[in-house]
Amino acid sequence: MFFMLLPVLFSIALGYILYRVKFLTDGMVEGFKKIVINVTLPALLLSAFMTIQFKAQYLLVFLAVFLACVLLLVIAHGIAGMFKIKSPYFPFLLTGFEAGMVGYGLFVSIYGNGSAATFGVIDVGQVLFVFTVLVPMVMLLGSQRKGAEGIKDSLMIAVKSPVVWAIIIGVLASIFGIAKNAGKPWFGHIQTLLAYIAAPTSFLIALVIGSGLNFKLKHMKMEFITSFARLAFTILLAFVIKYLVLVPLGLAAQYQAALFIMFVLPGPFVIPAFMKNPSPEDKAYVSNTLSLGTLLSLIAVFIIVLVMK
Repeated sequence: MFFMLLPVLFSIALGYILYRVKFLTDGMVEGFKKIVINVTLPALLLSAFMTIQFKAQYLLVFLAVFLACVLLLVIAHGIAGMFKIKSPYFPFLLTGFEAGMVGYGLFVSIYGNGSAATFGVIDVGQVLFVFTVLVPMVMLLGSQRKGAEGIKDSLMIAVKSPVVWAIIIGVLASIFGIAKNAGKPWFGHIQTLLAYIAAPTSFLIALVIGSGLNFKLKHMKMEFITSFARLAFTILLAFVIKYLVLVPLGLAAQYQAALFIMFVLPGPFVIPAFMKNPSPEDKAYVSNTLSLGTLLSLIAVFIIVLVMK
C-alpha cells in the first residue's frame, strides 16, 4: 500500500528540490496551476464522473458527504481560536479530501480494479463541495469585497470554473446513463482522449505542493495540530454517515470501507493551486500540512483495512 503513494511522495520531493535549486520559478509554478485548473483537472473529473452508473439512493450519499464537508468548515472556524491558529487557511485544511491523487489509487489497490465506481459514489459530494464552495473561498481570501459582494464573487468564480462545469456535465452524463455505452468504440475514444489530457494532473499538482514545502519539525506545531484535529473530526463524521445513511440504505460493506478510507485522506491537494499571492508562511503551512496528512493517511488506511477486511 505504501508503494501506491511513492509516485506522489517522489513528485512532491522533486518539486521541493527543483524549486530550491531555482530550476522551478514562481512564474513556472503559477503556469502549472493555470494548466491544472483550466485543462487537466476538468478532464480528469469529467472522465471520472461520467462513468458512474447512477442510482437514486446515491443522492442521499452525495448530500450527506457534502453536508459533512460544510460542517467541518464551520467547526474549523469555531476551533481556530481555541488552538490559537492565525493562518486564514486553517479552516480550508480541515475539510475536503484528496480522493483523486491518493484515494482512488489506495482503494483500487486494496479492493481491485472494479471498485473505483464504489469509491466514486462516496467522492461525488466532497468534490462538489471543494469546487463550488471551498475553492471559491480560497480564491477570495484576502479580497476587499466582503458580505454580499464576496458571496457574489464566489458564485461567479464557481460559474466560470471549467472544473465546476466538468463536474456538472459528468454528473448529468451519469444520470442519463452514458456509462451504458462503455463498450462502444466512440465512447472508448472519448475516454482515451480525456485520460491523455488528464494524465499530467497528479504530477503537476505534486510539483506545486513540493515547491511550497518548508519542513522544520520543531516549527511545525500548527501543522501537527491541524492534521490530528482534522482526523478526529473526519472519523467521527464518517461514523455518523455510516449509521445514518449507508446502513439504512443497505449499501454494502465496500461502500462503508470507501467512506472511512476517504474520510482519513489528507485535504485537497488543489488548495495550493488556487491560492492567490499567499505569504511564504501560509504557503509553507499549507504544503507541510498536506504532506504530513498524506503520511498520516497511510497509517489510518492500514488500520481501517485491518479492521474492516
